[in-house]
Amino acid sequence: MYLKNLLNAVDNLEAMPVEIHELADQLTLAGCQDRILFFPDAELDPAVLRGVHYKYTTRNGVYSDPMLTTLIIYAEGLSLDWQRVVCCKELIHTCDSEVERTNTEDEVIGLVDKLLGPLSTENFGVADIMATKDKLALYQALAILFPLAARQQAIDALGAKTRTPEEIASWVKLPLPLVEMVLETDWPNIREWIVTL
Repeated sequence: MYLKNLLNAVDNLEAMPVEIHELADQLTLAGCQDRILFFPDAELDPAVLRGVHYKYTTRNGVYSDPMLTTLIIYAEGLSLDWQRVVCCKELIHTCDSEVERTNTEDEVIGLVDKLLGPLSTENFGVADIMATKDKLALYQALAILFPLAARQQAIDALGAKTRTPEEIASWVKLPLPLVEMVLETDWPNIREWIVTL
């Protein structure tokens, strides 16, 4: 449901790049969270972990209403284009259902093992579902960060030879390999499928 809020907010955007903080504002307006914070971590090794999010509840006073907060931590050592992808991917996880979340140390270890290990194993379980959702969120983030209207504008520019793929990547502030994937002929069908999951 909240993924649809983000997609609707950017669907017709042609001015790029999509701003991550504006996406966070959309989620707070939709009621997913009360506050979403971003924190660059210079100690986080992007070769091991590019980003993570923590959800917690705070109160401003003893009798005040709880404030649902998400802290998104991303590796400061990543390039700006990858920081944007990671932050958007973690934003998508902000509204994950209970079954998609890791709540214990064992679940976190299981998820990391699945993400870093082979895609297919005989060891089935909840960690498989969580790892699949985590990988899917990357492509859902692309659907948000490179809306269809902007994609069409980019395809027109490529056809007219007024922009190169590298210039388009710079315009949308996304990594070139991901931009090239979005510019593929099959992307609209892939996008339609991944945003319904």
